[in-house]
Amino acid sequence: MDGRMRPYLPELTIRDYNIYQWYLRGVQYQLNTTYGLYSCSLLQHNGVLFALLSDSLAGREATCKKVRLPWTLCWRPMMCQTQGIRLAAQVEVLLGWHKLQDRRSDELPFKQRVKRTIDRILLRRAYEKAVRENPALERLFEQEQEQAIVQMNLNAKNYTEVAEPMSNIYGALYSTLATDENSQRKSMRYIGSCIGRVFYLLDKAGRVADDKRAERYNVYLVNGVEDPGAALENARRQSLAAANDLVRAYGMLDVKLNKSLIDNIMILGLRHAVEPLDPENQPVRWELP
Repeated sequence: MDGRMRPYLPELTIRDYNIYQWYLRGVQYQLNTTYGLYSCSLLQHNGVLFALLSDSLAGREATCKKVRLPWTLCWRPMMCQTQGIRLAAQVEVLLGWHKLQDRRSDELPFKQRVKRTIDRILLRRAYEKAVRENPALERLFEQEQEQAIVQMNLNAKNYTEVAEPMSNIYGALYSTLATDENSQRKSMRYIGSCIGRVFYLLDKAGRVADDKRAERYNVYLVNGVEDPGAALENARRQSLAAANDLVRAYGMLDVKLNKSLIDNIMILGLRHAVEPLDPENQPVRWELP
């Protein structure tokens, strides 16, 4: 899940690049001022897309102004606090916290156990504050964890079934960004489900070697795919199918603002994360922080 929903830089206009930077700084500023400096270290860029979608679908034009960055003397242009930016900050904190719960402590090397313990101590207050502000979001994450445990205990082999918990949580998260229009809510739920499926398949493919050594459940291992390269190829094939489904649903959305930027992220950015669009010039040197 590490920052896959980012723009595809080679096709990004200067105007859209600036808008993305302003939203990114706005989310960072919200995290810093509301949840503390440490919460910014877990920023994965997924929340920036949440802020963009929330404001753009509702037609809420954010105001950009220069603000002094916390703990520095630097002034930078950024989007002011909007409903979308506040929601994005909550999502980033909850995603960061629940990512720390993905693996049991006894499955980690000593250094990683120490680091995760420190992360949990430093992030706990931010997590508890985000839960108080938006308990409905936390219930979504808890339901996803319960469903994932069930699938693990069943040793499920079907890729669609095992990806369903993450698909459901992303579907529910994205549906909250839609306006009250029923068709838009359905489209957003489907888009979120596709993104969740892509994230799950790629994450599990990247963990095949580690899970094999630790004898942990992994849907690819259950299906006899033990080579990391073969697992990644399998994940890319299925993820491209999900990304194509997403494009069809995305085409039905009425995006009122920042359409070219959101088009870039949802179509090219996700596709590039699954399979590089310009492999001859990889790795791409990202200028986005």
